Amino acid sequence: MKKVLLFALLAASAQASHAQSIAAGTVSLGGSVGYSRNTGKYSYTQGSTSYTQETTSSQFTFTPSVGYFVKDNLAIGLNAGYSAYRKSYTSYTPAPTVVRAELDPTTTLRLGAYVQYYKMLTEQFGVLGTLSGGYQSSRDSQYNGNVIQEFKNSGYYAELTPGIIFFPIPKLGISASIGSLAYNHLSYDYPTASNNPAPAGYESTASTFGARFGLDQLLFGGTYYFGH
Repeated sequence: MKKVLLFALLAASAQASHAQSIAAGTVSLGGSVGYSRNTGKYSYTQGSTSYTQETTSSQFTFTPSVGYFVKDNLAIGLNAGYSAYRKSYTSYTPAPTVVRAELDPTTTLRLGAYVQYYKMLTEQFGVLGTLSGGYQSSRDSQYNGNVIQEFKNSGYYAELTPGIIFFPIPKLGISASIGSLAYNHLSYDYPTASNNPAPAGYESTASTFGARFGLDQLLFGGTYYFGH
């Protein structure tokens, strides 16, 4: 048993010794993209008529980035982000007499900086952690009775995202992550289409902190390393 454990330790040490490093001075250019869609369907028959209700929602995320390795395996850089969330919308067959229009997607724009650390376990595979933060703004719309109100907000964010990376060929890395630990602080403008003007001294803010992981948070990324 001791010989087996010794052999395993020696093998792990030999593998770690062959793990590559991303050298200081390397420039990275890449980004990540994610998409998820949820669909629910309900149907029944009453008399001679068949009724169907289908509810769908979806989300799209795109985050380009550029970085520079200040030390081996340690990069700093800039990134931007765009996400669009299509809220749950139900369509009916046959269509009802009064149909509410589908709301515009909730959109979020981000611009920030990041610090990223790589730990290569083999020549091709490793893990990474990304700490990012910056400015963000969002636009949302909701029904208030039969009137659509638009909400705008802006603020700042900070996120810690773990991930994995694989190099199928030199200089090209494919990464994946399934969520992050995040803090967000937002200030909300007074909603448009309100019946009353904004009250004097109006202020509305919200702060959130928490972890969100899951397959609906799955993001795939591709990065090219110049000088790697």
